[in-house]
Order: sequence, then structure tokens, then C-alpha cells
Amino acid sequence: MSREALEALSMESFGQLRVESVPMAAMTASEEPRSPARLTLGSGSRRRIRVMGDRISESRMATALKDLPAFCFEAGLSPDQLANFARLALRRGTFIGLCLSTATAYRVEPSAAIAASLGACGLFDEGLIWRIEVALAEALANALLHGNLEANKFLRSSADAYADYADHLDNRLHDDGFAHRAVSIFARLSAGWLTLEVLDEGHGFEKTGRGGPTPVEIDDPFGLPSGRGLLVTSAMADRIRHRNGGRRLDLGFALVA
Repeated sequence: MSREALEALSMESFGQLRVESVPMAAMTASEEPRSPARLTLGSGSRRRIRVMGDRISESRMATALKDLPAFCFEAGLSPDQLANFARLALRRGTFIGLCLSTATAYRVEPSAAIAASLGACGLFDEGLIWRIEVALAEALANALLHGNLEANKFLRSSADAYADYADHLDNRLHDDGFAHRAVSIFARLSAGWLTLEVLDEGHGFEKTGRGGPTPVEIDDPFGLPSGRGLLVTSAMADRIRHRNGGRRLDLGFALVA
């Protein structure tokens, strides 16, 4: 598929969300579904949302994202989270969408699966795929740790305190109020740009005059500055933009004709 064909496909108009089948209740925890449940976006449309059951693995996630356009949603999240995901998936230009619980996204590597999907389609060079994976991994880490889990970064102020920080994260990951918050990733093509959007359900942050979060300076036991994730994403992406009160980060990559 050429870049023009993918962009044309992602620019199609689509109807309303319709549930075709969600046979997740019959699955056991150890069962590998033969085919994911599907939600179809519009009658006859090639866009569909695949609902993935529990025990999501990196290989299952990669398989679900293999054929573009691809939209995957983790079963067990709320109807409101599904409705919001579907609304964003319906936007023109969107060809990848992935929505996972915080607990699942923390355990697997969504950035690797998405980078592999983009790499397999043959439209983007290896250097761009590497930059995408690095930037997306850092953006997801920020969305999970500082957004959905609201991790207390001050617990990392010394090597001894890292054990307390690990316990703190583990407690948050076993608290449904944090673990069931959704993190979503979308890929869009528009006017020579590939944009990756990372959305979380945290409290966001106060913007500085430059439109980004205010870095918090704390001592790191390994001598690394806090807030380095934002420095990495800025270095890897051609442009970044914080939106929705800091709960959404857009990473833009210019496509060379």
C-alpha cells in the first residue's frame, strides 16, 4: 500500500459506531481468542475496533495492529472510555488507534508494537521508525507515571528511596482507581505530517509560557535530571504540542516527499 493509498483510506467518511459482537464473557483467562471481537465503524467500512480480552500480550497486540488501518480497545474499560475512543477514531486522517488500561500499558510495550506496525507497512524509513519508537516510549512513560498513576517523583530523590518508589508504583497499579484509567494512542496522516497522539486520564499540568509543563528539579540518584523524557521527545519529534490541559501530547513527524 502506498502512502497516498493509506492517506486516502484514512480520509474516508465513516458512520456511527455499531456493536457487532463482543463474545468476551465466554473467554477464560488462559484462552487465546481465535479472532478478536469486533466493533464496526459504519456499515461496510474497513474501519473496525477490535476489542481485546484480558491477558493481552505484546505478540497479540502486535498481531492486532498488523493490518492497517487498525483500531484496538481493551475489554473491561468503561463504555464512556469506549465512546471517547470511537469518537477520536472516527476523525479524518486517523489510521491507528490503541486504547489500553494503565495496568496493561505498563506491563507491555505499546510503542514497540506501533513502531513495528508502521515499519511493516513500508512507508517510513528506518531512521524515522526509530525516532517514533523512542519518542512514543518516553511520551507513554510520562502519560502513565505522571498522568494516570500520579506517581510521586520525589520518592526517587535517593537510591535508598527507589525501593519506596517501586512499592508506591506497585500499590497504584493494584488500585483500580488508577490501574483502570485509560491511555490511548492514535496515528494520523495529514498534509505531509505523521502525528502520534498520546492521551491519558490524569489531572494534567499547568502550562508555562512556552505551552509545556514546568519541569520539577529534584536530585536523581543516578545524576539524571527530572523531566528528561520531555527533552527526549522534543529531540526525536519534529514538533510537539501539549493539549487538553496536559492530558494529550501530539508528536509530529515531517514526511519527506
